[in-house]
Amino acid sequence: MTEENNNSASQSDWKKRELGALWRREGKTQNYLSGVLKFGEFGTEKEVRIVVFTNKGKAKNEKAPDFIVYEEKPREEYVKDSASSSTVDNATEPVAVKPASVETVDSDLPTILQ
Repeated sequence: MTEENNNSASQSDWKKRELGALWRREGKTQNYLSGVLKFGEFGTEKEVRIVVFTNKGKAKNEKAPDFIVYEEKPREEYVKDSASSSTVDNATEPVAVKPASVETVDSDLPTILQ
């Protein structure tokens, strides 16, 4: 019975520390991670949808991060942005550059993420 209480307390601790979840996705030109991060203070919680791509600049600089995390735009924003791509605001948005080879991306991912 004590062991069950310890397991329950341990699971509760992990649940309290959980920040979100990621799923592996297969894109047209590369694999990536997509998911949700939850942030909250004082009883309010906000969910932020994210996408994670392999950092192409890693090969040039070993101190560069392995992955780059971007806030995911809702689909309707993609359509709106492509229709009005001449605005200055669009130039400041981060753009995820996708590598040409899926094999290269897979080999860069840690085994746990593949």
